[in-house]
Amino acid sequence: QFQSSMLWIRPGHAHAHFLWRHLAWRELTLSVCHFSRQSSRVPMSNAMKDWNVDYINQYFSKVHEDKVICQVTEKKGRILVSNRSYKKGEVIFDERPLHIVTEAESNDAFKLVQKLCKKDPESFEQDALWYWAALCSLTSEDMGEGPKKGHLPKVEPDTQRKILCLYHEPITEASGAAKTLVEEFRLSTSVIKVDELIRAWILNCFDHSEKPQGYVSYFGASFMSHSCHPNAVWHFAEGTQAEDTFVLHARRDIEPGDEICISYLPEQGLLHSAAARKRDLQSSKSFICTCERCGPDAAEPDRCRGFRCPKCFAGAVFHPGPLKGLTLATATCGKCGELVGPEDGKRLLAAEADLQTRLNRLDTQVEKKTVSRILKESDVQHLLRMVGDSAAGSVGPQHWLCDRLWAHLADLYDQTGREEDACRMLRLREKYMREAYTSLHGELAWTLEAEADMLCKHAGLGSAHLRLSGLDDAAVRRLALQAAALLEEATQLLRLLFGGLHSYFAALDRKRERLRIYLETGTWPKLPAKRKRASS
Repeated sequence: QFQSSMLWIRPGHAHAHFLWRHLAWRELTLSVCHFSRQSSRVPMSNAMKDWNVDYINQYFSKVHEDKVICQVTEKKGRILVSNRSYKKGEVIFDERPLHIVTEAESNDAFKLVQKLCKKDPESFEQDALWYWAALCSLTSEDMGEGPKKGHLPKVEPDTQRKILCLYHEPITEASGAAKTLVEEFRLSTSVIKVDELIRAWILNCFDHSEKPQGYVSYFGASFMSHSCHPNAVWHFAEGTQAEDTFVLHARRDIEPGDEICISYLPEQGLLHSAAARKRDLQSSKSFICTCERCGPDAAEPDRCRGFRCPKCFAGAVFHPGPLKGLTLATATCGKCGELVGPEDGKRLLAAEADLQTRLNRLDTQVEKKTVSRILKESDVQHLLRMVGDSAAGSVGPQHWLCDRLWAHLADLYDQTGREEDACRMLRLREKYMREAYTSLHGELAWTLEAEADMLCKHAGLGSAHLRLSGLDDAAVRRLALQAAALLEEATQLLRLLFGGLHSYFAALDRKRERLRIYLETGTWPKLPAKRKRASS
């Protein structure tokens, strides 16, 4: 019951943080792994009381030394609970893949699956690789006569049992796809088992490779639930000899008895409003989030959805959306204490909807061309007038849509030579992130890095950059010191999230080290020359 939550992939261009992650991450996380644990959907019927918990915990005892245990709850079904204390940044556990399946274009059995998907798309609703993964999870006893052409790889019974543990909702009638696969591949196993294997893969796998396309499943990692305020974060073990190892870090301090949760959303998604997060999770993972930031027991209003007070025009009001039965009309200003009221509430929501429509359109447009070719100065001024810190604006500035806007404007100003404005947009983003999400956050680290890169570019630091006119050596040093402080904070964040071997940390640490050398010597260090290949 796990989804590939965050596909921690970085954009190549340091200042395109929002655009790349919002589009690419959104597409990847919605298409790669389709998780469907619903926080209020899983009843503990008599037929499902066991849930293989003893078997699962035997695995945790043997492989993970009882660091975590699996428990069953009425609302979520199986969850993962810590058995000890962890400090933020500490590794909770790491885990090797349970099973890896890739496309097999030269195997006639895989070609048959592709043919069946093309012939009967009504029954075979998913891509061929999902069904192939299920077929590659059969044991020798399941094979029967097997396919007339090609072959099916087999797994050990214990591997199959673990895969089947990942799906635990009763199937009363098998799907048409499962029935067809049993018949066409002349299997001796039941159609129900094949259907369970199909669903186990669809709901519990990660991207493993692109060419050939492959999926990987993990066992212990698959029992974590989602939270929009997660206390753990996972990544692959980059920089080691086993890079497909799953590594779980504590994102916050964890105590014995705490449920271990990760986010099924990308990092940027954690900065969206509660309403937006719930929509994304419902559409992509088929459940309604009721976590501590989204549910009726939320401790505070939505810090990602603030508006300018319509009464005093100086304070901020935050949408109480997560709180049961409350609307924006019931929100009170933090400065003057006045209620928003129904009429002003409608006006604020209309302004919010207008800004979101414009940003959605802009998101689509920048997929095809740069933002500097899309927005005219009059367009920019119109958008800025909608923000709550302008003379007439009402949305934000502590609002997730404002963060989206500033990301676009940072790119625009950088592309058009408005250096100070570009840095100002990034600083606005940083301020928003610190107030919207108080725990460790990768997006904050990358935004700090983007500002540091921009300062170094303005100072002419690096072989490809020219110093801006009007900057003397003292000014350049001041910019370098500011950039060094930003990189110091960013590297600390990424070390805690990913450890010291991961490429995200290593790339940032190299930048920090070059800047340190410059500040000590006054000379920008050259990158080490690439080694030439030895001639054969």
